Amino acid sequence: MKNRFLHLFPLTLLVIILPSCREKGLKNIHEGEIYYNIKYINNPSSFSSDFLPKELVISFRNDLFATELKAPFGNSGISSIINPKEHVYDTYLNLLSFKYYCEGTPRDLQPGFSAMEGLTLDETGRKSVICGFNCRQVRVTLPGSKTTRYIWYTDDIKVVQPNRLTPYKDIDGVLMDFFYIIGKAELQFTADEVFARQIPDKTFEAKKNYKKVNRSFLDSLIQKMIAF
Repeated sequence: MKNRFLHLFPLTLLVIILPSCREKGLKNIHEGEIYYNIKYINNPSSFSSDFLPKELVISFRNDLFATELKAPFGNSGISSIINPKEHVYDTYLNLLSFKYYCEGTPRDLQPGFSAMEGLTLDETGRKSVICGFNCRQVRVTLPGSKTTRYIWYTDDIKVVQPNRLTPYKDIDGVLMDFFYIIGKAELQFTADEVFARQIPDKTFEAKKNYKKVNRSFLDSLIQKMIAF
């Protein structure tokens, strides 16, 4: 019995450490949604992470993207829309009853990521499988930091420039396990669900009834929201 247990132990360990995902094996999709779980590596907020955004959703179709990071209270959250044909590169912030947005360009870094400007990215050559997708590892080095971090991306999902407006714009693949630093907060995102489905055109249209502000103002509001 003891030898049998030792024989099964490596397999048991493998099952534990493999990434979990509720949709597996999809390949070469160009339209759908990805749901990411959020873990707070560093939480400067006075609130527990239970009251902070817990899920990121990315909707995509070819070169169209919409992201939504929602807080579990009120109607608060951060979202973005990329629609090159309509020249839309907008970032939106809902903070209770306040609604702000700022316009960007394909070359801009989305508000909220000022702490990640100037990072360097290097392929490590390591490979893994996340949610059934073949992934590659990238080493991330931030200016002035001695800490090395790692992220994973896949090119099994066939979309165009998926990381525009983000600090990872030079990665030509969809991020499956990565981190963002927003102000003093550090958030880890891990893909949990991937769906191949049709996304309504309205998802990629510019939102209405938001007050236009400049990038620096929205950047400061986003940092305050995360560290509220």
